[in-house]
Amino acid sequence: MLYIMLHIKQGNDVAVKPKSLTPKERRFVAAYLVTLNASDAHRKAGYVGKSHAVNGHNLLRKPNVAAAIAAGKAATLEKMEMAAEDIVAKLELIANADPSKLTGHHIGACRYCYGVDHHYQWRTPREFSEAVELHMLKGEAYAANHPPPEQEGGYGYRKTARPRPDCPECEGLGQPYVIFADTRDMDPAERELFLGVKTTQHGIEYKMADKAHALDQLAKRTGVYKQRDQNIASAFAKAIAEIQDRTSRAPINRGKQDVDKRPRQH
Repeated sequence: MLYIMLHIKQGNDVAVKPKSLTPKERRFVAAYLVTLNASDAHRKAGYVGKSHAVNGHNLLRKPNVAAAIAAGKAATLEKMEMAAEDIVAKLELIANADPSKLTGHHIGACRYCYGVDHHYQWRTPREFSEAVELHMLKGEAYAANHPPPEQEGGYGYRKTARPRPDCPECEGLGQPYVIFADTRDMDPAERELFLGVKTTQHGIEYKMADKAHALDQLAKRTGVYKQRDQNIASAFAKAIAEIQDRTSRAPINRGKQDVDKRPRQH
């Protein structure tokens, strides 16, 4: 049920409280603000009679009803403007967000980049021990064709290290890997850009909002395209004016008859 208290400015800015609405008039106002149909609102308000259209339009002309509807529309418009501002703010966040902070394709060092004399480098002694145990478990037949792991390259391998340009194994190209941001550490812009994450048969998949679409919508809502078109039109008009100006100031060549009218000397 809609109930609106109105104050109308009249005369010398004296606040006058309009005549209060009856219960049916309040229902009529509430229904009309939804449908904007006087006949339908009149019927839904509980009025009886055959002429809902006529009586509904008569209600619209009553000062207190008209004032209540105006106030209701103003409140709705204010909410819509606030919602539009929220939309623009979200679009700005998406447009300015950096996708590389959510996920990225990095190039790290290979196992031989920083190994001693470019031998295979292990992360930790435990990793090396596990590799030796696994080699032994595969049996003598496997060991006959595959030498056991060696630790000449030492320890301390880090995938996140930059590749060494002089590495003979990867030739400085390193090993690619994909990173994903921790969703707990995202800033407001990144949260608007981020739409979710799921695990697929190919790995982790990050879903992101379409930045190009966000930029397009933002440009439309803020009038960038209109301003751009105006600027283009202005630049075009300026170029035409400059051409016309240069043309009007250019010397006129009237042909051979004006080249030299002095009498010939014999």
